[in-house]
Amino acid sequence: NACLFNLMMDAIVEETQGAVRRDAFGLITSRNDIQSLLQLDQYIDLVIPRGGNALVDFIKKNTKIPVMGHADGVCHVYVDAEADTEKAVSIVVDSKVDYPSACNAAETVLLHSSTLENSVADRIVKQLRMNGVIIFGCDVAQQQGLCENPVADFHHEYGDLKVSIKIVNNVDEAVAHINHFGSGHTESIITENASTAEVFLHGVDSACVLHNASTRFADG
Repeated sequence: NACLFNLMMDAIVEETQGAVRRDAFGLITSRNDIQSLLQLDQYIDLVIPRGGNALVDFIKKNTKIPVMGHADGVCHVYVDAEADTEKAVSIVVDSKVDYPSACNAAETVLLHSSTLENSVADRIVKQLRMNGVIIFGCDVAQQQGLCENPVADFHHEYGDLKVSIKIVNNVDEAVAHINHFGSGHTESIITENASTAEVFLHGVDSACVLHNASTRFADG
């Protein structure tokens, strides 16, 4: 990091012909420095922490400076009645399995009730299990044999190879669930119906809302 920082500073000074000085930027190298930095509310207008849940939460609790940070990542993938099966399986698995501890990993999969009849739900669950994912479900998901474990809290961020499944009857139910239990981070809808996608994209109140894409495409 120190090497990269010095390279950037050299480039900035050279390209601005010294108009921007090296000391306009600073490199923090220890957690002790962060603690001191967070007390400088008379000089610093905004803190944008980039890191895990613990770091963001620590900064929020230890400064008077406004913080643009996201501590929770309770992300969702909604598989619609008109989802392409191959896309649905691939996207759900990638959203959960690619990097389970990341803040943009999916924690809940919302399945349209029709996916229980056309084998889409079974295929998604099978692939998740093959990738070592432990599945927790709502009452309907349990009754349909998709999982054995009940969901304790739909607002929970697993950060691990674990996921919750909820059965919904339409896109409006999916949007309502996300806006109630989500953390405003990243959500995705899998559907070939453009009108349904628009309802989801405009109805969900989150920083990143995606159509036919893994939640892992969101960054930070």
